Amino acid sequence: MRIKAVAILIETVCRRSSHQLIAMLVALATLFTGSSACADELVTLNARPGVSLSMLIWKPLQSKPETVVLLIPGGDGDIGLGWQNGRAKAQAPYLYSTKRQALLQGKVAVAVIDRPSDQEDMTQKFRTSPQHLADMQAVLQELQRRYPGARLVLMAHSRGTVSAGQILQHLGDKVSAAVFFSGLYRASGPDAPAAAAGPGLSQLDWAQLKVPVLLVHHSKDSCPLAPFAAAASTHVPLIELKGAADADRVSGCGNPASNHWLAGKENAVGREVFNWLAGTAWKPVVQ
Repeated sequence: MRIKAVAILIETVCRRSSHQLIAMLVALATLFTGSSACADELVTLNARPGVSLSMLIWKPLQSKPETVVLLIPGGDGDIGLGWQNGRAKAQAPYLYSTKRQALLQGKVAVAVIDRPSDQEDMTQKFRTSPQHLADMQAVLQELQRRYPGARLVLMAHSRGTVSAGQILQHLGDKVSAAVFFSGLYRASGPDAPAAAAGPGLSQLDWAQLKVPVLLVHHSKDSCPLAPFAAAASTHVPLIELKGAADADRVSGCGNPASNHWLAGKENAVGREVFNWLAGTAWKPVVQ
């Protein structure tokens, strides 16, 4: 009976805003005493005239977030946010989508963005455009409105790091820190797919950035767009992941089982990232 009540309550929470459900959230928290239960909220922004952008917010039930993580997926950026069986959910995987507990720690909220409605593929060309910068400004403003005074941290994966680089260059005063996972630190070669082709982060002046940046990269990343040597050449603080080379069946840029997607080391990486953010000792190598 208790399990059924919890299921009904969770579904209701996901369908309504937190402002309408304070009493229900308290009840849910008591049922999950000591757990890391959280409420998801699906937000739709009018980022530009005629253009909408969806954002999924994970937030802890029993604390006021002091840090807000903006998680920017890689690839085409289309993670398919929407309602499924009464819950806000993404149809496609993205970094940390199955390891949420590694990021959703005490007093931390996480916002994950989807592609804008006028784009089928968030190419490098789009990610470096004024239109994308306008979208990101709308996202940052909404997060600042919801969490005034909270520290805003960018976390971006793969092609998403191109978006994060644009934010740091043009909206750097809006964020406190950034973490790049498996970033594209050099311009793509002539054989790169058209959507992924572009300058990457090769034109970013790391020395001129206004906020601290941490890189996370596997030493045997098999994605040809993101070689480890390019990450090491930035001379930016770096967490190096070590482990076996990808097998043929999991190699490449888009496979969630590959080294490019942290190869199952999300929890260990998350601990070191939050140590770095807290200014405490962190490990530069994760085995």
